[in-house]
Amino acid sequence: MNNKIRLALILILAGCIVGFGILYQTWGGNPESKLNKTVLLDNAKKTNSSFDSILGTTWVNQKNDSSSSEVSFTIESSPKYTKGIFENFDIIFKVSEDDPSKSKLRVTIDVSSINTDNEMRDENLMDEDYFSLNNFPEISFQSNEIIKTDSTYLAIGVIDMMGLQNELTFNFIYKGKGENNRKQKVAIFEGKFTLDRVKLGMPTIKSIGDEVDVKFYCELIEKD
Repeated sequence: MNNKIRLALILILAGCIVGFGILYQTWGGNPESKLNKTVLLDNAKKTNSSFDSILGTTWVNQKNDSSSSEVSFTIESSPKYTKGIFENFDIIFKVSEDDPSKSKLRVTIDVSSINTDNEMRDENLMDEDYFSLNNFPEISFQSNEIIKTDSTYLAIGVIDMMGLQNELTFNFIYKGKGENNRKQKVAIFEGKFTLDRVKLGMPTIKSIGDEVDVKFYCELIEKD
């Protein structure tokens, strides 16, 4: 092998390494959380607080304040994990007056509000291989029952995504009440669960894992 060929191979290899490094950094963005969590009031500093203090009330998220609530997800992908946030969503939680199990939770997510800290990837996620935004602009969940367990609450209901309806059950914690930086009383909830994206309508893709880990943190204000 003469010196010119050897040099050309070295340059090609170096270019591949640099290109992969750029791809790795670009694809693997990590959107910055804007959450500014409210400190709990002294009488609510324990998890699994009872619904007793919020019976007969209705709570909603503050749509224009991304520091108060967040729905995020993580999925295994190549070359590394993809993390994202849905920035626009509606939450309404109506707590029954006499039976917490009859409380109703509804969540509606605007698919176009996805943010993975990579504009090109966000656009790619909107096409038919993933969320198919033009056909299915929203993801929604409607609870049928809320059950209190020993350590958490259990929401049992139906998720509507990409034209398919599937049963979904997940745990969440009611952390209690607090006062945010706007001097508003807020009810604080958080939880996490795992979804199978293929069962929810997305195709199998070798470079993308099927399981999606979802986390949420919500400071809801009482609806008048």
